[in-house]
Amino acid sequence: MTSLGYAKRDGLRRREERRYGLIFLTALSFFMVLFSLYGAQASVFEKARESVLDTFAPVLSVVGAPVRWTEARVGDVQDYFRIKAENERLREENAELRTWMHEALTLRSQLAYYETILDTHLPAPAAYVDAAVIGENGGPYQQALILSAGRDDGVRKGSAVVDDEGLLGRIVTAGRGASRVLLLTDYESRTPVFVEGVGAEALLAGRAGGLPVLQFFAEPPADPIEVGTRVVTSGAGGLLPRGIPVGAVAARPDGTLGVALYADLGKADLVRVVDYAFPQEVEEPAAETTISASEVASLGG
Repeated sequence: MTSLGYAKRDGLRRREERRYGLIFLTALSFFMVLFSLYGAQASVFEKARESVLDTFAPVLSVVGAPVRWTEARVGDVQDYFRIKAENERLREENAELRTWMHEALTLRSQLAYYETILDTHLPAPAAYVDAAVIGENGGPYQQALILSAGRDDGVRKGSAVVDDEGLLGRIVTAGRGASRVLLLTDYESRTPVFVEGVGAEALLAGRAGGLPVLQFFAEPPADPIEVGTRVVTSGAGGLLPRGIPVGAVAARPDGTLGVALYADLGKADLVRVVDYAFPQEVEEPAAETTISASEVASLGG
């Protein structure tokens, strides 16, 4: 009896193990079939989407053509009104420039007439040497540029460097084929300038962290200096010609007066070196011969 009970229980245990194994294999097969169907459906859906896209692409192109045409025409109308407004602005500026041109021509003719009747001898106009900015190597300076022209091209130490708007700086080193420009914003820069409107001369001292500051030789002028007053080179010292545009008076954060430069130092590309020679030779009059009274008496005798 006992051995028979053991055999029966062992048979039941084996049947249960086979049942569990069958269930596991059935579930595994089910999930594999499910994943296969999902992959097949994804592939079918992707192919269906591609077919729909290929089919309706020409239709969408035809249907979207009026929309694109309308957008283009609206853009053309907007461009038309924008160009019309720009033309109106340019016409106004052109009319104003013509007025200034006529006034300048009138003043030029009057000046030429006065120079003729007064027999005025003006200095020879300065020549220019064109150069390109080829580097920003300051060397011993914080704010400097390297130019592609040197002594062989007529560049000399101390010459002014300008762009289309105004003064950039001056030549501090002139090699045979290249030269270095000390910019107005460098701390070592000192440029004699003239403040128009108040008739005051000053030094324009560079400040690397902000606007160059105006340092007056004596007390500041009694008349207040308004922001926006034009500043030009004074020509003091003979290194720079007088009248080169520098900038406009501006207020600094510390309360001092600075100059907002006309030239854009950060975008300097093509510049001009002013070949200016200050007339330093002055002819001295011949020494007068002094005749004493005794010599006059002897001559008379």
